[in-house]
Amino acid sequence: MPRINTSHKSHPFMITLIISAIKTTLKWNNIYTKRPNWPKSLSQRSKSGLGEGVDPLKMAEDWKHTALLVIDMQKDFIERGPVLLKGGKDIVPNVIKAVEVARERGILIVWVVREHDPLGRDVELFRRHLYGPGKVGPTSKGSEGAELVDGLVIREGDYKLVKTRFSAFFSTHLHSVLQGAGINSLVVTGDVQTPNCIRQTVFDAVALDYKPVTVIVDATAAATPDIHLANVFDMKNVGVETPTLQEWSESKA
Repeated sequence: MPRINTSHKSHPFMITLIISAIKTTLKWNNIYTKRPNWPKSLSQRSKSGLGEGVDPLKMAEDWKHTALLVIDMQKDFIERGPVLLKGGKDIVPNVIKAVEVARERGILIVWVVREHDPLGRDVELFRRHLYGPGKVGPTSKGSEGAELVDGLVIREGDYKLVKTRFSAFFSTHLHSVLQGAGINSLVVTGDVQTPNCIRQTVFDAVALDYKPVTVIVDATAAATPDIHLANVFDMKNVGVETPTLQEWSESKA
């Protein structure tokens, strides 16, 4: 490569260009590194002005894609009858509160209920003896026992889904409805049998790649605390989040 003579006498114009180029480079480097008057990124603003980890745009977007499933909070499971579960009434206040929080966040609420043929033709075989002529089987369609417990009300904009088996996804159009609404994250409450409807719905949701799937541990229950905790343990092992109602209510998605 030929050597360039940069003496003032031979190339004054060349020296002027080099000095100008250096000044320009330094100027732009200073702008891009310091950015004195540029707005901070949203993540930086959330940490400095809105509290650590708070991202208002992301939070709103995440809740928009979340649905709350309220499963089997019906009188025959909570208040009376052969499928009544002791302790079911204890979780009612927390389920009511979870619904209130979901409404405040604009979360889609899906009411999952059982409504059976009065003759029991769509019921699991092990329960079919509870139905038939002259009998009012648990959550028979149109019966008082199929109604939601007091304090829980389906409102305009909510979605009601009828199922006839443990999982809310089994032989229903729940997955299609959720996909159509842009839902990819689920929060599960209700039911008073964690090993039955809660567990099976949750495992189906995991298999369908909803993420995260969240079970509010004190807005669900089982026959005994030990049974409940054992099933919560199993669900945690497949990636399910298991906050308390308070923890979920204070979370930022």
